[in-house]
Amino acid sequence: MFRILCANKGRELYARSYIAGAVDFIFGLQAKAWFESCDLESVGKGAVTANGNTNSSNLSEYVFNNARVFSSNASMNGTAYLGRPWYPYARVVFQNSKLGDVINPQGWQQWNKNNNTANVYFKEYNNYGRGANTSQRVSFSGQLDAPVNITDILLSNYTSEWWVDTKFL
Repeated sequence: MFRILCANKGRELYARSYIAGAVDFIFGLQAKAWFESCDLESVGKGAVTANGNTNSSNLSEYVFNNARVFSSNASMNGTAYLGRPWYPYARVVFQNSKLGDVINPQGWQQWNKNNNTANVYFKEYNNYGRGANTSQRVSFSGQLDAPVNITDILLSNYTSEWWVDTKFL
């Protein structure tokens, strides 16, 4: 399972979904995507996300709220990362989420040794679980003081613009 979900363009909402993969299994270039109460299973070594935000005017961002990141295989402990920057302006947030011991203590990783992380926006807020300890996180990640609101990503009219059963959220 490689690159399972392409969150690539426009505003996107994923709720109560099971998404599994190994390397960059949630990826894309221009989407503003909200992931609500999703189960993310890492089945191989690598990053969960690879956001491809190419420049400061591209507003691509992925926000995972109330997610569960885990592996069913105990030998995978510490082998997965929350994300890595496909392009230099990658934006990913994990908040209010249960991060299992599959998450490496560094949390996030570079794409390669030459990868510029100066403009990367990798943030966490109020996560819990064995993989949520931020004491060893990489220097290009950080903590938020407040959670991201769903309307920051999908805009305030998302429930009237699309068919969204808000009871499902």
